[in-house]
This record gives sequence, structure tokens and C-alpha cells, in this order.
Amino acid sequence: MKQLKSFFTFDLPVKYSYIYSRFRKTHEEQRGIYASWPAEATRRQLINEYWSNALWHYLLLVVVAAVAVWFHNGQLNGMYMLVGVTLGIVAYLPLYFILYRPIFTGDFLPKLETVIAAYEGREREWLEKCKQDQLTNRALVLFFYAFDKTSKANYLTPSDKCADLLHKIFGSSPDGIKKALDLIFKKDKRAKLEHRHLVEVGKSFEEAYAILEAMQFDEGIQRLKHLEQQFQRP
Repeated sequence: MKQLKSFFTFDLPVKYSYIYSRFRKTHEEQRGIYASWPAEATRRQLINEYWSNALWHYLLLVVVAAVAVWFHNGQLNGMYMLVGVTLGIVAYLPLYFILYRPIFTGDFLPKLETVIAAYEGREREWLEKCKQDQLTNRALVLFFYAFDKTSKANYLTPSDKCADLLHKIFGSSPDGIKKALDLIFKKDKRAKLEHRHLVEVGKSFEEAYAILEAMQFDEGIQRLKHLEQQFQRP
């Protein structure tokens, strides 16, 4: 009833909370169908929805007015209906310029743009948090190295083929994975590391250790410690 009342006064279609919920729902539904669905496409859909709401709002006013006239006069015939429809069509034009258009440009559109900015900002924050929580390329390779050695698969090599496979598994940059593989398997690469790079490598080992310790994978930890010793300078 509250929503019906709000729609009747034409408050609901321009409420910020309503616009945000409609944008989020519509955008996420379309994203489920089209992975590359842009925010601009959802914006156009909501604009179209606004004008649909405006039309339904006007039709509601016309129906209420017609019922009030019929209740007052107690007559309903073809002439009354024809006059009512004609007046209804004619009366829409002034309401368009006096009510619907000013609300659209001065209230609805600014709120819609704010909603899009807020939604995209939250998406960026979420992606940044995911990036912060995700292991670095080097830590991912070290983590996989522990499993590779303990399983005695011995698949890992500093090759493009191996880097491409890890890219498919982890979804990380093949170039970054290839550099990490080179660092693990090529002594000349390790020998050229500066102190600050050694510190970064140490952090990568710590990231991998944290995951292996959470899994209580002691053998994998021992394999990784043996590898870490090869990075230590005499």
C-alpha cells in the first residue's frame, strides 16, 4: 500500500533507494546473460522504465478522474467515453512539460548518475579487495611447487608451456608466472637479485607458507624451505 501510494504521488520512481535497487537488480540480471553488459545499457533500460512509470502514473490519474466523474454523474455512454479519451490524450502534453520532464531532468537523471557512480565505485572496491586477498604470481607458483615436488610429478619447468598451464589454473598473467618459474629454476636469475627483490621473494614465501600451514601440509612446507635456502646469500 505504501508503494502504491508513493507511486500515485509519483515519489517512488524517483526515490534514490528505489533507483539503486532497480539498477542493481537489472544490471546483475543482464550480467548473468551477457558477461560484458555495460552500465550504460542498464542506464538506458532504467530511463525507459521511468517513462513507462510516467505513462502508467498518468493512466492511473485518468482512471481515477473517470471514476470520479462517473460516480458524480451516474452516466456512462459512448459519448462520455469518447470525450474522456480525447481529454485524456490532450491533457498529457501539459503534464509532460509541467511534471514528468522536469522531474526526469532535474531529479531522476542526477540520482541515476549518482547510483551508477556508487555502484561502480563499490565494484572497484570489491575488485581491489580481491586483488589484495589473492596471492601474488610468485606465491602461487611457490604453492604449486610444493605440491609438484611432494607428488613427485616434477612437471614444473621454466617453459612457456608450463606457464600457460598455470595461467589456466590460477588465471594469473602468463608473463608473471614465467618470471616466477625462471626465478625458481635458474640460478643465474637468483644470483642477480638485489636486496629489495630478495625481500619481495621472502614475502612470497611467507604467503605460500601461510596457505600450506593452514592446510597442515608439513611435507610441502619442508620442500618449500629447501627451495628458500637456495635464495639465501652466503
